[in-house]
Amino acid sequence: MHGSCPFVDRERELEALDRAYRSRPAFIVVYGRRRIGKTRLVREWLQRSGARGAYYLAQIAGHQYNLRLMSETLSRQLGDPLIARLSPRRLGDLLLLASRSGAEVVVIDEFTYWARSDSIVLSELQEFVDGELADTGLLLVITGSLIGVMESYVLGGASPLYARTNYRLRLAPLKPWEVSPLLPMLGPADIVRTYALVGGIPFYLCLLRGSKNIGDVVRTLIVAPGAPLRDEKDLLLREELREPRVYSTILSALARGLGRPSQIAQVTGLEEGHVRKYLHVMESLGFVRRDVPLFKKKGRYIIADPVLRAWYSLVEPVVDLLELGRLDEAYRIVMGRLDGFVSPVWEDIARSYLLARHSSEGYTLTGRLEHKGEEIDVAVVDPDGRRAIIAEAKWSDITPRSARQVREQALLRAARLLPKGYTVAGVYVFARSVKGGEKPPWIFTAEDVLKPPE
Repeated sequence: MHGSCPFVDRERELEALDRAYRSRPAFIVVYGRRRIGKTRLVREWLQRSGARGAYYLAQIAGHQYNLRLMSETLSRQLGDPLIARLSPRRLGDLLLLASRSGAEVVVIDEFTYWARSDSIVLSELQEFVDGELADTGLLLVITGSLIGVMESYVLGGASPLYARTNYRLRLAPLKPWEVSPLLPMLGPADIVRTYALVGGIPFYLCLLRGSKNIGDVVRTLIVAPGAPLRDEKDLLLREELREPRVYSTILSALARGLGRPSQIAQVTGLEEGHVRKYLHVMESLGFVRRDVPLFKKKGRYIIADPVLRAWYSLVEPVVDLLELGRLDEAYRIVMGRLDGFVSPVWEDIARSYLLARHSSEGYTLTGRLEHKGEEIDVAVVDPDGRRAIIAEAKWSDITPRSARQVREQALLRAARLLPKGYTVAGVYVFARSVKGGEKPPWIFTAEDVLKPPE
């Protein structure tokens, strides 16, 4: 799959790896959710840099097993049989041998699996970083998908490795305007729909390269036997969380629009204080986020991870049909709900697009405006200049005439929703496409948001 799927974006991350390589000896941590592209990034950088590197994929196994397997792997890659023959019993000894065999870079991929299996590897890595790394010319790279393990056991204050990294990179999903090269056969509206289903997670986007329409996408992701979204929810929750059943119950409530801890406690039977703790854990992992309107203090929780959002909103309602093999019926239900599912994601896309477009002008905040039942979908704010740019996002086709009415109404509402002293510096409308006339420059369509913001 990697060979047929282009490597896109990640220029900042590649530059960070270049800086770390030039400043050797150095220690860098690369982490992020499953499927976000950590391995692809590191391998792409190794290939581009031409550095003499060795790569090991850590196993969910004991310390000595990983050491033996890593010794054999590095021995083979570096062409030095002595490494495997000596089979070091300490990670630091193995890394020193690799350095003396000419390695400039050693990558330990999915290090969190090793650390969770046996924490002694953390102490041994600390000993190497503190006492021996400085005497080598080595760039040590560790990656991890278990965000909770990485932030607690590797980067956290209680970790033996705390404050010992020279660089740390947490990979974010690709932006909407970065994904088009991965979906060459889809039209703009279907690319946005696909983005709503899996976000900017390269692994899933690469699986869909051959899709010709959104029906193909839904069948591949959800309906077909062995479809990846059927099991991904369980994998995410079981890997990161100790009580996946409880967390799943809370996520299901969020998908039904119950975004306040008190509401979730009422429908789940959990104590409200416990619900808040569970939400806090999921927020730290990027599974949920607190959606607070601009200039307000109270908000509600929503599912932030795109795959979890898709599972609880679209897969959970048809999971019984999928299990029974009634695939055509499940497909029709998912397709019937899809555009309603896309609508709030379209608002998120509009916010990120406008913020990227105007961030160089002092606009630093984005969100929605809400007060006493009135709302504006999208706003980006310059707090220092007390300016706001607003927009309405409609996941539907629109005519220039109706868009003009939407724009005028948004401007009237802004006068009531913005704090005193704020001025409106721009008003836009985001729509799926424009029908029945020439598109004004203040309308952004699906096609527009898939191009880099100017």
